[in-house]
Amino acid sequence: MRLHRRTVLGGMAAATALAPMGVLAAGRRLKVGVVGGGIIGASTALQLARAGAEVILFEKEAPAAGATSKSVAWINPVVNDAHYMRLRLESMKAWLEDDSQWRMNAIWGGSISWAYGEKKRDELTVKAKLLAATDDPPRILTSAEISKISPGVFAGDDVSFAFQTVRDGHVDPVVATQRYLAAAKRFGARVVYPCEVTAIEMTGGSLTGVQTSKGRFALDRLVTAGGTDTPQLMAMIDKPLKLAHKPGLVVHTTPQPVVTRMVYEASSIIEFKQYADGRFLTSFTGGPPNLPQHAEILDHQMQYPDEYLRQHHGQMLIDRTAKYIPAIAKGKPAKILLGFRPYPLDNRPICGPVPGAKGVYAIVTHSGITLAPILGRYAAREIMSGEVAPLLQPYRPDRYIAA
Repeated sequence: MRLHRRTVLGGMAAATALAPMGVLAAGRRLKVGVVGGGIIGASTALQLARAGAEVILFEKEAPAAGATSKSVAWINPVVNDAHYMRLRLESMKAWLEDDSQWRMNAIWGGSISWAYGEKKRDELTVKAKLLAATDDPPRILTSAEISKISPGVFAGDDVSFAFQTVRDGHVDPVVATQRYLAAAKRFGARVVYPCEVTAIEMTGGSLTGVQTSKGRFALDRLVTAGGTDTPQLMAMIDKPLKLAHKPGLVVHTTPQPVVTRMVYEASSIIEFKQYADGRFLTSFTGGPPNLPQHAEILDHQMQYPDEYLRQHHGQMLIDRTAKYIPAIAKGKPAKILLGFRPYPLDNRPICGPVPGAKGVYAIVTHSGITLAPILGRYAAREIMSGEVAPLLQPYRPDRYIAA
């Protein structure tokens, strides 16, 4: 079931109607740099280029090489805050537009979430109550009903609460990022990689340009969409920012016969889905347990210390997921990805002008896949026209960054 197409930006003009703006007094176009080639940076670069900016995107490794490629890529509104849920619902409408226009190949199969125990039941109940006030109210399920809706999925007899949504979707995040960047290029954007930003130049509190591993670039505006690198980027302009450290394990299997189009969340422990080509994806949502052998990874970003451990963890996650969906057991680990999520301390997006740094605009969020379309639209509108997006007011950088 698909969302009905509506105006995405509320009081703002829809992004598809953005007219060329940002022409400076000298008659030249606004030159905007975007740091980060993940899905947030790619979406923002596209919207800026469509709006008439001269866009240069800097990516230090390769497009989608960071957290984007290691995401479950579940497009959903399911959070425990009504305002944040509204932002996510707006982005889901924008997703439908982008999916249709840029051929993202998203799968709109809905989702099922369930909880074990009282604590997880109470947390999931709050989300269900908030969803009940939207135009996509959840359907409350028993464990038996989960298996009836999704034959071959077994949540177990100890489910304390469960619900289904019908409008959620999921996507291959690497493909989606590539499609955004291809579209951005058609509007004239340049994508430069590998290219690391090594310094952000400010004169009298205003942006003048960036130094990179490929030279200096003069800029009028800069969008930082560097994910977990955001604190380092903010440090370049003396704006301390701390993010939570959130490692996560994601495994892609070899292709198997397709048995589902849905996304499943098992008590905030494991999330899993299946792509149209038959690959299963499964992820530990909460990261590794706090054990001595995990002390290093819980402290800082790192790679697996050896291939044996990587393969062991990959197979372990498949085996655990097979408890819920036995069909995954026939797959072998094809990709075992250790990722680190960009996670603001309150698990809410950070999006807006950086206080005391004229010309610098920051975007960092954990739910980058869900929010990429709407944040790209709003950021482009705010940068190009100066028009403020009221829906973004609770998520401004000034709640963490002083002027």
